Amino acid sequence: MLLLAGAIEGQDVEEYRLKAAVLYNLAKFVEWPPNTFRNAADPIVTCILGDSPFGRSLERELDGKSIEDRRFLVRRVAEAGQAGSCQILIVTASERKRWRAALGEIKGGGILTVSEADGFASDGGVANLKLESGKVRIQINVEAAERERLRISSRLLSLAQIVNK
Repeated sequence: MLLLAGAIEGQDVEEYRLKAAVLYNLAKFVEWPPNTFRNAADPIVTCILGDSPFGRSLERELDGKSIEDRRFLVRRVAEAGQAGSCQILIVTASERKRWRAALGEIKGGGILTVSEADGFASDGGVANLKLESGKVRIQINVEAAERERLRISSRLLSLAQIVNK
């Protein structure tokens, strides 16, 4: 039984390492509104709302990485109202009951909202990371991205599954 638990835990670690890597690649194909960053040195602040299944995978995967000379900074927030300084907000599955309210609080703030919970993108989130056959598939809600004034590369959109609200 302990061996099986270790294998499942190892599988979870690998899943979240993959999702963290996909999140980094997703961010490379997003253009934020012009007023999002105050200066060229501002980091891409990635916030986590809820109980994080990523463990340290997110920090490890993003540590030392940058996009256009902007390094990543990972932090946790207790409420969506604290996400105003975030460029990416990961809404965990533990927030399922309040994610609609959370999305309403940050509406139009230029925030890339991401989750891994079924239904997130169709409920108004921008992106959902879904594990299928050992690969992470990206679902994008184009309307939600437009509402957030985010421009998503057509290259990414051609690879993603497009969902509507």
